[in-house]
Amino acid sequence: MIKHVFAAALAASALAAPAAAGTIVPVGVSASDTFAFFGQYRAVNLINGSGLTGGTHDAGFANMWMTNLGVNQASVTFDLGDVYALSGVSIWNYNFGNPAEFMSTILRGVKDFSIFVSRDGGSYARALDARLALGTGQALAAQDFALAGEARFVRLDILSNHAQGTYAERDWASGLSEVRFSGNAVPEPATWAMMVAGFGLAGFGLRRRQARIVFA
Repeated sequence: MIKHVFAAALAASALAAPAAAGTIVPVGVSASDTFAFFGQYRAVNLINGSGLTGGTHDAGFANMWMTNLGVNQASVTFDLGDVYALSGVSIWNYNFGNPAEFMSTILRGVKDFSIFVSRDGGSYARALDARLALGTGQALAAQDFALAGEARFVRLDILSNHAQGTYAERDWASGLSEVRFSGNAVPEPATWAMMVAGFGLAGFGLRRRQARIVFA
């Protein structure tokens, strides 16, 4: 009996114990708007791995996303598919164009941005304010940022692009190439309840066994 009780407790503990943070690929994404040339569903390029090889992103615009709104109005919302305790976000900036060219399209890459997190997709809390470096037009590595909070939905608000404040200013369009998150799935309430019940049974079993030893 004791063995079965301990087995149940250990199984529940294993389900609830935090594992090493893993990569989270969103299951869905929606954009406030998409540049018409990119097609109605091109925001999916931010999560489908197109253009990614060995952790770097290529310079093909067909594998990226770009908004058609002014940068202060643009946002992208990711659905992680479940509630996660987030630990970080990896972002590959818009990467089409030559940084050395005047009025290069690569200047449309996002510069300043904010991230908000939500468990239910209704109420969002600010989790990060950060800045992305300009793309290279070559194989591009992700830029990694620490990100904390429990969320199923993550919204990225674009605040500026690299063209703003230059002769090449094009604040009506900003883009990204790919986005990934890291973290651990948050156990369901039923899992926590099973863990507590399991350890409770284990404690009760130990007390009964000790009582038998003392009064035998």
